Amino acid sequence: MPALPEHIPAIARNMRDADVHEIQLLGWASEPALRISLRTSLAAWTGLVDGIPVCMFGVCDGEMGEGKPWMLGTSKLDDPVTAIIFLRRCKKQVEIMLNLRSVLANYVSIENDRAIKWLSWLGFDIIHPSFTWGARRKPFYRFELRRKS
Repeated sequence: MPALPEHIPAIARNMRDADVHEIQLLGWASEPALRISLRTSLAAWTGLVDGIPVCMFGVCDGEMGEGKPWMLGTSKLDDPVTAIIFLRRCKKQVEIMLNLRSVLANYVSIENDRAIKWLSWLGFDIIHPSFTWGARRKPFYRFELRRKS
Protein backbone atom coordinates (compact mmCIF):
# COMPACT_ATOMS: atom_id res chain seq x y z
CA MET A 1 0.00 0.00 0.00
CA PRO A 2 1.18 3.60 -0.38
CA ALA A 3 3.42 4.60 2.52
CA LEU A 4 1.85 6.95 5.05
CA PRO A 5 3.48 8.99 7.84
CA GLU A 6 1.37 7.14 10.40
CA HIS A 7 3.19 3.88 9.50
CA ILE A 8 6.54 5.31 10.62
CA PRO A 9 6.32 4.90 14.44
CA ALA A 10 5.53 1.17 14.29
CA ILE A 11 8.40 0.51 11.88
CA ALA A 12 10.86 2.70 13.79
CA ARG A 13 10.04 0.99 17.12
CA ASN A 14 10.54 -2.50 15.72
CA MET A 15 13.29 -1.89 13.17
CA ARG A 16 15.76 -4.70 12.46
CA ASP A 17 19.12 -4.31 14.17
CA ALA A 18 20.97 -4.31 10.84
CA ASP A 19 18.82 -1.44 9.55
CA VAL A 20 19.25 0.54 12.78
CA HIS A 21 23.01 0.02 12.59
CA GLU A 22 23.22 1.11 8.95
CA ILE A 23 21.14 4.23 9.63
CA GLN A 24 23.40 5.09 12.57
CA LEU A 25 26.46 4.76 10.33
CA LEU A 26 24.87 7.45 8.17
CA GLY A 27 24.30 9.68 11.20
CA TRP A 28 20.54 9.19 11.55
CA ALA A 29 18.04 7.72 13.99
CA SER A 30 15.26 5.38 12.81
CA GLU A 31 12.24 7.66 12.85
CA PRO A 32 13.89 10.71 11.24
CA ALA A 33 15.42 8.47 8.55
CA LEU A 34 11.99 7.09 7.68
CA ARG A 35 10.42 10.57 7.68
CA ILE A 36 13.01 12.14 5.38
CA SER A 37 12.98 9.09 3.08
CA LEU A 38 9.20 9.19 2.78
CA ARG A 39 9.09 12.96 2.33
CA THR A 40 11.68 12.95 -0.48
CA SER A 41 10.40 9.86 -2.34
CA LEU A 42 9.00 9.86 -5.84
CA ALA A 43 7.03 6.78 -4.74
CA ALA A 44 6.97 4.87 -1.46
CA TRP A 45 5.10 1.88 -0.08
CA THR A 46 4.51 0.15 3.23
CA GLY A 47 4.46 -3.62 3.52
CA LEU A 48 1.74 -4.79 5.90
CA VAL A 49 1.20 -8.15 7.60
CA ASP A 50 -2.21 -8.51 9.23
CA GLY A 51 -2.55 -4.72 9.04
CA ILE A 52 0.76 -4.13 10.87
CA PRO A 53 3.54 -2.22 9.05
CA VAL A 54 6.61 -4.44 8.63
CA CYS A 55 8.65 -2.38 6.16
CA MET A 56 8.70 0.86 4.22
CA PHE A 57 10.49 1.32 0.93
CA GLY A 58 10.63 3.68 -1.98
CA VAL A 59 12.71 5.57 -4.49
CA CYS A 60 14.05 9.14 -4.27
CA ASP A 61 15.82 11.25 -6.86
CA GLY A 62 19.55 10.53 -6.81
CA GLU A 63 22.54 12.02 -8.57
CA MET A 64 22.55 12.49 -12.34
CA GLY A 65 18.94 11.40 -12.80
CA GLU A 66 19.33 8.08 -11.03
CA GLY A 67 16.64 6.74 -8.73
CA LYS A 68 17.80 6.09 -5.18
CA PRO A 69 15.97 3.03 -3.78
CA TRP A 70 15.69 2.52 -0.04
CA MET A 71 14.05 0.03 2.32
CA LEU A 72 13.83 -0.19 6.10
CA GLY A 73 12.14 -3.10 7.82
CA THR A 74 11.14 -4.56 11.14
CA SER A 75 12.25 -7.80 12.73
CA LYS A 76 8.98 -9.31 11.43
CA LEU A 77 10.78 -9.68 8.08
CA ASP A 78 12.91 -12.36 9.79
CA ASP A 79 9.81 -14.56 10.08
CA PRO A 80 10.02 -17.17 7.26
CA VAL A 81 6.39 -16.78 6.14
CA THR A 82 6.65 -12.98 6.10
CA ALA A 83 9.98 -13.19 4.26
CA ILE A 84 8.47 -15.36 1.51
CA ILE A 85 5.57 -12.94 1.02
CA PHE A 86 7.99 -10.01 0.96
CA LEU A 87 10.28 -11.68 -1.59
CA ARG A 88 7.36 -12.54 -3.87
CA ARG A 89 6.24 -8.92 -3.97
CA CYS A 90 9.43 -6.88 -3.97
CA LYS A 91 10.54 -7.57 -7.56
CA LYS A 92 7.32 -5.96 -8.83
CA GLN A 93 8.07 -2.81 -6.83
CA VAL A 94 11.60 -2.64 -8.27
CA GLU A 95 10.06 -2.78 -11.76
CA ILE A 96 7.81 0.15 -10.82
CA MET A 97 10.89 2.06 -9.62
CA LEU A 98 12.66 1.31 -12.92
CA ASN A 99 9.69 2.80 -14.76
CA LEU A 100 10.28 6.02 -12.82
CA ARG A 101 14.08 6.07 -13.29
CA SER A 102 16.09 3.97 -15.74
CA VAL A 103 18.97 3.53 -13.28
CA LEU A 104 18.55 2.71 -9.60
CA ALA A 105 21.58 3.14 -7.32
CA ASN A 106 22.37 3.58 -3.65
CA TYR A 107 24.81 2.33 -1.01
CA VAL A 108 24.77 -0.59 1.44
CA SER A 109 27.04 -1.21 4.41
CA ILE A 110 29.55 -3.98 3.73
CA GLU A 111 28.46 -5.39 7.12
CA ASN A 112 24.85 -5.87 5.98
CA ASP A 113 25.22 -9.36 4.47
CA ARG A 114 21.49 -10.03 4.34
CA ALA A 115 20.77 -6.81 2.42
CA ILE A 116 23.63 -7.51 0.01
CA LYS A 117 22.24 -11.00 -0.74
CA TRP A 118 18.72 -9.58 -1.20
CA LEU A 119 19.95 -6.83 -3.53
CA SER A 120 21.88 -9.39 -5.59
CA TRP A 121 18.78 -11.61 -5.74
CA LEU A 122 16.80 -8.62 -7.04
CA GLY A 123 19.34 -8.22 -9.85
CA PHE A 124 21.37 -5.29 -8.52
CA ASP A 125 25.09 -5.24 -9.25
CA ILE A 126 27.18 -4.81 -6.10
CA ILE A 127 30.10 -2.57 -7.02
CA HIS A 128 33.49 -3.48 -5.55
CA PRO A 129 35.71 -2.25 -4.02
CA SER A 130 34.05 -0.63 -1.06
CA PHE A 131 34.66 2.96 -0.06
CA THR A 132 34.00 5.04 3.02
CA TRP A 133 30.68 6.84 3.08
CA GLY A 134 28.25 8.38 5.53
CA ALA A 135 28.64 10.38 8.72
CA ARG A 136 30.82 7.71 10.37
CA ARG A 137 33.00 7.19 7.26
CA LYS A 138 32.51 3.41 7.29
CA PRO A 139 32.86 1.10 4.28
CA PHE A 140 29.87 0.79 1.95
CA TYR A 141 29.29 -0.80 -1.45
CA ARG A 142 27.47 1.00 -4.21
CA PHE A 143 24.69 -1.06 -5.77
CA GLU A 144 22.93 -0.37 -9.06
CA LEU A 145 20.39 -1.75 -11.49
CA ARG A 146 19.68 -0.54 -15.02
CA ARG A 147 16.38 -0.89 -16.83
CA LYS A 148 16.62 -3.40 -19.64
CA SER A 149 15.87 -1.99 -23.07
